[in-house]
Amino acid sequence: MVSTAAGLVGWPYFFWHLKSRGFGESFRPRLGIQLPAGPLPQGSPRLWLHGVSVGEIQAVIPLVAELRTLLPRAAFIISTGTETGQMLARKHFSPQGALVCYFPLDIPWAVRRYLDYLRPQVFVGLESEIWPNFLSQAHRRGVRLALVNARLSDNSLRRFVKYNRYLSGIFNLYDVVAAGSLPDFQRFQRLGISPSRLNLTGNLKYDRLLQGRDESRLQEFRGFLQGTETELGQALGPVWLAASTHPGEEELVVDAFQELLAPYPALRLVLAPRHPQRAPDLARLLARRGLNCQLWTGLKSGRATRTPAVVIVDTIGDLFTLYGAADVAFVGGSLVPHGGQNILEPAAWGRAPIYGPHMGNFRWAKQILEEAGAGIMVHDAASLAQAVRQLLDSPQEREDMGRRAQAALIPHQGAARRQAELIAGLVA
Repeated sequence: MVSTAAGLVGWPYFFWHLKSRGFGESFRPRLGIQLPAGPLPQGSPRLWLHGVSVGEIQAVIPLVAELRTLLPRAAFIISTGTETGQMLARKHFSPQGALVCYFPLDIPWAVRRYLDYLRPQVFVGLESEIWPNFLSQAHRRGVRLALVNARLSDNSLRRFVKYNRYLSGIFNLYDVVAAGSLPDFQRFQRLGISPSRLNLTGNLKYDRLLQGRDESRLQEFRGFLQGTETELGQALGPVWLAASTHPGEEELVVDAFQELLAPYPALRLVLAPRHPQRAPDLARLLARRGLNCQLWTGLKSGRATRTPAVVIVDTIGDLFTLYGAADVAFVGGSLVPHGGQNILEPAAWGRAPIYGPHMGNFRWAKQILEEAGAGIMVHDAASLAQAVRQLLDSPQEREDMGRRAQAALIPHQGAARRQAELIAGLVA
């Protein structure tokens, strides 16, 4: 009853939220008005894997590969909550024969219609997918439930403990909870999840990082960014990537960049906003600062050559390789209170990341790099400029820190296989 009332009251806000961000395709499917298009995939067991957005879908890739090895006759359904995640899922999984669709909002009629239509035998949620109505309905239908790469922040733990009498029953609907890190495992223990259901497997994103590097693509991207001396009218300079940035951070990045142009006049900035549809906003910001820019799509397609000092990344799925093409990397969502982004992505390419103090969602990653002496925390534009210059002034230090950052990932391999074995065990 509560879920129904929330759905009726909240759908106008949901629609406005999508439209304000330039989206809208997911509105009807997520409300359950429009069911997934296309025939259901054939095979058994039928596995439904759900990741909210781009990061989770990227993490699903090695997991699905391991599941195909363990369950060669399985049929796959891949769902997302965002339209950017949907684009990546369609690109990667549709050619493999998977059904790619949106995940319904947690309201009874939407959940019921999806479960009736998709008829999964196993549902696998990634990271922090706690949908009480969905989990309850799926459990009553006999669907086996797994939460993998499971993540629980300190803030979420405090909220969940407050309502633990109700939520402990919800969490224990999962047959398997596979924690992505030791701190997450310990937080889930405090929620009272049955020890027989809780596992420590490591994080899928470790596997994706080291296994997902494409050297030929890296060389291609480097060629796009380097341009030629004739095009630039000056000697080629280093590349600084500011990745996954949010409003309020880009201004600090541009401040730091303009400060660095004095000692490094040929420095090039690659600015990759967390939401690529914000590219026009960043172009206007740069214009106000007197900086010329161009879009990554123009370079990547060959329609443009590398000339301005700043490139704005306006695509999905290219950021990981761009880390490898850069000399120095700043990871956003961290100078403003958004909880950070995955600082292990540049580490996989041997780049020691620079990041801000707001890393609440990636404390496990920050700890790994800090223990290896392979990350730099900054707090404002001045310290950001200082950190970038430190790495540019000292190539040997930059190389040594990058090597330590990459080496820190190696002991954590194998999470995809361990999590796939737990899922396969549900249908043994």
